[in-house]
Amino acid sequence: MAEIRGWSYEGTELAWIQDRLGRPDGGPGHAVSELVPGCFGSYLRIFHPFQAMDGSGRTCSWRTLAEAYGVPFHSELSHRSLPAGTVPSGGPLWLAESGRLDDRSRGALQRCLAPATGDQQVFYAYDLVAMGEDVDSPIERCSSLAGLDSTHAAVRAEIGDVDGPEFWWPQDRSWVVTTDHDLLSTYIGCSTETARRILRADELEVLPVTQQTRVDFYADESGHLR
Repeated sequence: MAEIRGWSYEGTELAWIQDRLGRPDGGPGHAVSELVPGCFGSYLRIFHPFQAMDGSGRTCSWRTLAEAYGVPFHSELSHRSLPAGTVPSGGPLWLAESGRLDDRSRGALQRCLAPATGDQQVFYAYDLVAMGEDVDSPIERCSSLAGLDSTHAAVRAEIGDVDGPEFWWPQDRSWVVTTDHDLLSTYIGCSTETARRILRADELEVLPVTQQTRVDFYADESGHLR
């Protein structure tokens, strides 16, 4: 998870988020508070599913792999606790994608967010991934909640093959979705009611987190990294 930011957010739509991010407790590693502002009733982690690298198109949940290795499934679980990403029985290599929520999970999340969003405009922002491109500020677009995919396609057509968006939120700022380009999970701040809908979604592998929950690859406190 990168820390260096090379431009000012003054005058950008992203400013309200960036002004509220940080790690006030000075603890080790990185935490949810560096990804999602501390103004929400609930915080969630959506795990990006593992994909089989044998071309079969199969997916596997973090819980399934954790159970296969006897590793506790919890909110700070790291892929580093799942040795080599392989199933003990000698199955395929499993890898999770960083920087972008998969299509199925993204669609399920949009459906969960729709009741809290209505017909509001939704902002989509590309921050760190835009720094390698020929732009002088974060890339920001505005569309509907249903317009996420078409907005992302337009950004890719404009600047190239980038992950993201890194941040998306509605006009009333009632929720924020953050997918850092270095991480294998997406983090959300929202109301308690919206969180309940997301936690009930069968298509999503999700756990509650707090602002203090670590998000970096060395976060796992289960003892399997020791």
